Amino acid sequence: MIESILAFFKALSAFLVSIGIDPSHLFAGLAGAFVRAVVQGKKLTWELISSVIVGALCATYLTPVAVAYFGIAATNGLAFGIGLIGMSIAEGAVKLGHKWAANPKLPKDATPKDLLDLIKQDDKPKD
Repeated sequence: MIESILAFFKALSAFLVSIGIDPSHLFAGLAGAFVRAVVQGKKLTWELISSVIVGALCATYLTPVAVAYFGIAATNGLAFGIGLIGMSIAEGAVKLGHKWAANPKLPKDATPKDLLDLIKQDDKPKD
């Protein structure tokens, strides 16, 4: 029985690697998203299940970007953290997209400071 379970996970890992997904990032993100769902204490709903899936997907695809940008070595810990806050990241990205669609502006440079200044500028009340 255990051998068949191990064979399944080996095959699943091989499939994920073949489509360009690091299985450790996916499972660490899934664990982080699951922890968030448990901490929230909500009943099992489609919203909760989709939140776990979104957290795992954010961890899967954002962990390599964060590792390359920040040079962090603890990738599975980072993937867990991104999975934990993945739904919040996705909600923030959607809100930023809506703000930008209403008033499209581009930053002068593609630096984090210029991007944050652009976001803060949109939050200021208009006279």
